[in-house]
Amino acid sequence: MQDYLLIRNLCLNRETLIKVKTSSNDNQNFFDRLAIIVKDNLDNENFGVNELAEELGMSRSMLHRKLKKIIGKSASDYISEKRLEKAKELLESTDLTAAEIAYKAGFNSPSYFNKVFKKHYQVSPGDLRKDKHLNTADHSAVKHPKGRLKIALLIVPIILLAAALSWVGLHFMNSKTDRSKISIAILPFDNLSDVENTQYFADGVVEDLLNRLSTIKEIKVISRTSSEMFREKGEKTVPEIGKLLGVSHVVEGSVQRVKDKIRISVQLIDTKTDNHVLSRQYDRSLSDFFQTQSEIANEIASELSLALTNTELETLQKEQTKSVKAFEYYQLGRFHSSKRTVEELHKGIEYYEKALKIDSDYAQAYAGLADNYWLLSNYVSDNKATNLDLAYRMLDSALLINPGLAEAHTVLGDIYRANNWKWEEAEKEFQKALEVNPNFSTAHQYYAELLYILGRNDEARKHINMAKQLDPFSGIIRFQSASYYYIQEEFEKALEEVQICSEMDLHDGFNYEFLFRLYLSLGDSLAALESFKKLGKTSNFFSPETTDSIYRIKGFDGIYNWQIETNNYIGPVIRASIYAHQGDDETALDLLEIAADNHSFSGRSIYLEFKHLYSNSRFIAIRKKMGLPPLDS
Repeated sequence: MQDYLLIRNLCLNRETLIKVKTSSNDNQNFFDRLAIIVKDNLDNENFGVNELAEELGMSRSMLHRKLKKIIGKSASDYISEKRLEKAKELLESTDLTAAEIAYKAGFNSPSYFNKVFKKHYQVSPGDLRKDKHLNTADHSAVKHPKGRLKIALLIVPIILLAAALSWVGLHFMNSKTDRSKISIAILPFDNLSDVENTQYFADGVVEDLLNRLSTIKEIKVISRTSSEMFREKGEKTVPEIGKLLGVSHVVEGSVQRVKDKIRISVQLIDTKTDNHVLSRQYDRSLSDFFQTQSEIANEIASELSLALTNTELETLQKEQTKSVKAFEYYQLGRFHSSKRTVEELHKGIEYYEKALKIDSDYAQAYAGLADNYWLLSNYVSDNKATNLDLAYRMLDSALLINPGLAEAHTVLGDIYRANNWKWEEAEKEFQKALEVNPNFSTAHQYYAELLYILGRNDEARKHINMAKQLDPFSGIIRFQSASYYYIQEEFEKALEEVQICSEMDLHDGFNYEFLFRLYLSLGDSLAALESFKKLGKTSNFFSPETTDSIYRIKGFDGIYNWQIETNNYIGPVIRASIYAHQGDDETALDLLEIAADNHSFSGRSIYLEFKHLYSNSRFIAIRKKMGLPPLDS
C-alpha cells in the first residue's frame, strides 16, 4: 500500500511539473508580447496601464495580478522601468538634452523624470552623461525581468520535486494585498486654471476621488479636513506627511481647466520610500470629467494591489450627477457650508438649490440641504420647527434617489439621536452610513456620541478612535475624545488630546469650560484659571480682570458661585453641574429635568460632578423617560 501511495504521489507531482512547464511557456509568450507592446509605445506619454491592458485584451486587474505573479511588480512599475532603460540608452548614445530625452521616453515632466531616474540608478541624468559610466550590477534584478523569469522557471520545478519527495502537499500563497495595511491621504490639488476663484473646483476633484476611494472596505482614507492642513506645498516632505497622518500613501495632483478641456495630473506616492507608484496626466474633455474621476480611482486602487469586489467597482464608477455645472454648484455649497456660521449656511443652501435646478436627482445636494437645515434648527431658535421639517423633507428626497447615501443616513441618525430620542433608529442609521462608507469620520464621531449616551463606553472609545485616525487634525473630534477620557477619570490622556490641539493650533473644538474642569481635576490651578479667562474672552461675557478679582477674594468656589449668580451665559446643564459640585443634588436634578424636557440634556454629560448621581432614583427616572438605560457609576 505504501509503495502504491509513493508511486501515485510521484505521478501526480510529475503531472504538476508538466503543467508548470506548460504554464511557464505561456508566461514567456505573454511576457514577450508584453515587451513588444510596451517598447512600441514608450514615446507616448499617454500610454499607461489601461492602454496596455486593452492591447493585451485583458482587464486592468487581471494584468496586474498576472505581472505580480510572474515578475513580482505592477504593470505601472514595469512600464516606468522600460522608459528609464530607454532614457538611459539615449543619454549614453545621443546628444539630446535631458528634457528632450524625458519626452522621448514618455515622461510628461522633465523634473519628474530627473527625480525617478536618480532614484532608480542612484545618479542624475546629467551626472551619468558626465561619467559615461554606470555600474548597473546592483540593478540587474530590477532591470531585467526576463532574467528573473528564467531563474524562477528553474527554481519552481526543483521546489516542486522536493515537495514530492518529502510527501508535502503543494500550496499556493495568496498574493492579495492585506487591505488593513493600506492607508491613503489625498492632499489638496493645485489649481492651475487661469480663471480666478476656481480653487473650489480643484477641491471638488479631491473630494470626489476621496468619496470614491472611501467606499473600499478595510483600507483607511483620511478625511479632507486633515489633509487640508498640507495645502501649502514644500513645508513638509511626503514621508513627514505620511507619519503625521499615519498613512502608507499620499496622492498629490493638479487641475487645469481651459474652456471645455480639463487636465488632471495625479501622483500616488509611497510615504515610506518617497517613490512614485503612479504618475499620470489625464487630458480629457470636460464632459468626460466624471468618467475620468472613475478611471483615476480605479488606477489608484489597482496600483495599491486591491482586488475590488463587484460592488466596490460599481461604487467607484457611480456618478452622483451627470452635470459638471451642478457639481460645481454643489462644491460651492460645500465650501460655504463648511464655515458653519448662520450666514454661510444660508449661502450653502443657495448653491445646493442651484445644483438641484440643473439636476433634480442630485442626492448629495439634497443631503447637503438637510445638513444645513438641521444645523440651522440648532443655531437659530426662530423657525426651529420649520428648519427641522425642511431637513426631514430633504432627507426623504436624498434617500429616495440614493438609499445608500452615507451623508444622508448620518444626518438622519443625528436628528434621531439629538432631537427625537429614537436611539435604536439612530444606531441603525449610523450603521448604514458606515456600511456604505467605513471611512466617514463624521459618522464614526456621531455614532461614538450615541454610544457614550447609551453607556456603552468601550464601543464609544472604539469609534471616536476611528474618527481620530480618519481625521487626526479635527479639533472637535480630539475634544470629544478628551471628554470621554475625562469622564473615565483618565485625566492625563485627556490632557494629551488637548495638548495635541494646542500644538497644532486646532481651535474648532476648544471648550474652555471643559478645560477649566480638567485642569482643576489635575490640580493645576494656574492653567484652570487661564482657561476660565479664555472662556470669558471668547464668549465676551466677562473680562480676565473680573476673573482675577473674584479669584483673589474667594478662590474657585467664588468663581463657581459667580457663575450661578450671573446666569447670563451658562445653560441649565452647566448650572446643574455646579450645584452638584457644591453638594446640592436636588437643585441639580431639578435643572436636569428641565433641560431634558427642553431637549438640551442628552441623558449624559461630560461633567464628572454628575457621576455620583447615576444611581440616584431621580436621575435614573430622567433617563428612563428619555428611553435610556441606567448608567454604571
